[in-house]
Amino acid sequence: MKKGSLGIMIAVSFGMSLFMASCITEKALYESAAGKGELPQWRLLARARENYGPYIKWKQDLIKELNEGSSVVHTRLGPVEYAVNGESGPYLVVMHGGPGGYDQTAALFSDMFGKGFRILSWSRPGYLRTPIQDGKTYEEHAEVAAALMDELGIRKAAVLGYSAGGPVAIHFATRYPDRIWALILECAVTQQWVISSENLREKIYFGYLMYNDPFLWTSDVTGQMSPRLIGMSTIEMESSLDKDATKKLMDSIMQDPRRVKVLTGLMKSMSPGELRQDGMENDVEQLEKVKDLPLKKIKAPTLIIHGTDDADVTVADAAFAANRIPNSKLYLVHGGFHVLALTDAIDTITEQRVLFLKKHAPK
Repeated sequence: MKKGSLGIMIAVSFGMSLFMASCITEKALYESAAGKGELPQWRLLARARENYGPYIKWKQDLIKELNEGSSVVHTRLGPVEYAVNGESGPYLVVMHGGPGGYDQTAALFSDMFGKGFRILSWSRPGYLRTPIQDGKTYEEHAEVAAALMDELGIRKAAVLGYSAGGPVAIHFATRYPDRIWALILECAVTQQWVISSENLREKIYFGYLMYNDPFLWTSDVTGQMSPRLIGMSTIEMESSLDKDATKKLMDSIMQDPRRVKVLTGLMKSMSPGELRQDGMENDVEQLEKVKDLPLKKIKAPTLIIHGTDDADVTVADAAFAANRIPNSKLYLVHGGFHVLALTDAIDTITEQRVLFLKKHAPK
């Protein structure tokens, strides 16, 4: 284990011990932050921590912001959280990756806002305010997306499947061919995906740190104060770029306020971990079961975008899909990795998406 990893574990363990010793419970904190109830006046220490503790305030503010930024509609399959950006134009439905939620769209795909589309973002089952009981398999997630569109009166839409949202988008395209006019698979999983038993860093992250809110809070604060530090860690974890290429890319990012904003919003879009844990744990389980996706049955025009240096979902998944999906176009981003919004080619990527969608948009 690297010294840095050990240091993180010690810091997290220390922070957790302090948090667990508090007299404020997680349930009370969430209810208070969501406006469902106030803490009793006599719980002075709890109220002091709620009002003044940096970690507590961060968590409360985040939950409040998430709730205010979305709506919940009750579909035939259960409650679903969603948000819509844009007031006119054809719809683009985003199937987010993991960990995620409706807010991942704004964090990673805000470049698509204001481009003539109404973008429907939603939280897949197990994420934020969409309960896991709505559905666990990716086929069921596709059904939930269709139920959401029914409830919102959306007959037809383009679909963007990102990362773990890829299988959901694929199942939607084959189950509802008359309801999709274009498909984009970006850094999408199209084959079995398993956490590496050989990668200790990956096991620690997915097994513990991803769901640890004090750790996520620390990462968010660090990202706000030193985006370069978070950026280097992100690129190293999500790409296969060497040290020189990583440093060069990071230097470029720091000169671009838009990409710095992506960095600062990245950790935020994964937090709080507790409200995304059901979804992420289910994703890990479902991704291990991905096999024989109905790629050859997709009828919608398809654009496949993938980075050549993606270390999370390798470019082999893109090639696999491109060889099987009829009427598909493969666009490889050289030097690109799993967070394409941070790459030097992001403007070209945006242009490719927009041109593709406008070409196939219903008249």
